Amino acid sequence: MEFLSCNPIVFVIDKEYEILVNTVENGIVTIEVGGNIYYEENAGVLYSEKNHTKIRVPSEVLNREKSYTVIYRRTIEKKAYYSEFEEPRTAEFVFSPLLKEENINIYHLADVHYRFGTAEKTGRYFGDDLDLIIMNGDIGEVESLESYLNVCKFAGRLSEGRIPVIFARGNHDTRGKLAELFTDFFPANGKNTYYTFEIGKLWGVVLDCGEDKLDDHPEYSRTNIFEAFRRRETDFLKQIEPPKDKLCFAISHICPAQTTHEPNPYCDIEHDVYSAWNTELARIGIKFMINGHIHQAYLLPKNSERSILPHEYPVIVGSAIDYNDSYLWGTALTVNKDTLDVKFTDNNQEVKEAYVIELKTGNIIKS
Repeated sequence: MEFLSCNPIVFVIDKEYEILVNTVENGIVTIEVGGNIYYEENAGVLYSEKNHTKIRVPSEVLNREKSYTVIYRRTIEKKAYYSEFEEPRTAEFVFSPLLKEENINIYHLADVHYRFGTAEKTGRYFGDDLDLIIMNGDIGEVESLESYLNVCKFAGRLSEGRIPVIFARGNHDTRGKLAELFTDFFPANGKNTYYTFEIGKLWGVVLDCGEDKLDDHPEYSRTNIFEAFRRRETDFLKQIEPPKDKLCFAISHICPAQTTHEPNPYCDIEHDVYSAWNTELARIGIKFMINGHIHQAYLLPKNSERSILPHEYPVIVGSAIDYNDSYLWGTALTVNKDTLDVKFTDNNQEVKEAYVIELKTGNIIKS
């Protein structure tokens, strides 16, 4: 395993897994699952001149086999004829598919902002009983390839290459010198960072608001076109037909019903777009949404007076941080048959607040 920079990360996207592999040096990476070989290609050519690879694997295959093998050939010299590569090296990883119907343990982290050590302690609340990780934006910023690798190392340590991860982009992930490379490392359909996901009895949609201000804000120096991006996302939502037998919910770094939690004209944006999103989410029938961005932890009931726009679902705002790194809260979620347990926990694994959401009604009960 010395050829790997960190553990692989098994991302959930659509009805597949997308496995990210980071290697120390450039080379060709493939993944074997149950005797089948999977790879990343570009118009029939395997990548050999980079050290990070995303490979799609059908979820039913990896769920059945419960393990995968990374196969790596270091590039010696890529040439027009008779390219040279080292002999293959391999690393095998156990995978833990989400097969439970009840007592599903999910941990949500957002707004880590490089506090990887503290966040790792926070994210270990469930210990060995963790079934799924949600990383919901602003885990780091993307000034360099090292920035990406540090996020990958953190996600790899927490997931161990074994636990599936849902990864959403935050507004700080759109900033920095190499922000345009985000989809090279993290889940996307083509270049779109919004998508559906299905894992076990869970189904949902990952949304991406992009930045928290309009494109012409001077902070962005005319590098963004998120207003058009968000309108494409509206069209995407209108095309979704959710499954009938799954628990449906939404993940978004910024809450489209509460883009800001205090009067701020710069961040109170796009009412028409976000109203359309909320209409579609109500049609889809999501039971809750989980967000970060605000750097606080609290719940919003349906159509809360604290929200800017009406919403037909409860909202979990699930990350609280201290900039001096004295604490970082995340959200421990346990899916039961009829209820969702919501606990805000800190980096000492202490429960700070606890609630229960009734999935049928959306009512919130403080524990």
